[in-house]
Amino acid sequence: MDSQKVATRWFLAALIAVALQFPQAVWAAEPSTKTVITTRKLCPVCGKKITEELRQIKGVADARMDINSKTFVVLPIRAVNLSPRLLWETVERGGEQPIRLIGPSGTFEEKPKA
Repeated sequence: MDSQKVATRWFLAALIAVALQFPQAVWAAEPSTKTVITTRKLCPVCGKKITEELRQIKGVADARMDINSKTFVVLPIRAVNLSPRLLWETVERGGEQPIRLIGPSGTFEEKPKA
């Protein structure tokens, strides 16, 4: 066997060995766990306050707002299911009116029951 074929086989074997070291999650797309809350309007001052309140909820890893799309994006800590009602009510208490919430629990266009 010539040296180029041997080198190619060693390279492929090494590549496969490295690929097997990665968890399956790297290869398969995980379902989205983020929650997107759309509001009727979004004041930058209220939005900043609401973002901070969302970040204080137990189980929230991060929260961001987008003034242009009038949305909040809430990311949970891994394996935590956030209450859609709690998120909705947090935005309401901050002075904005949610009109849609899309998350792992479903899509809501009125305050979720749970």
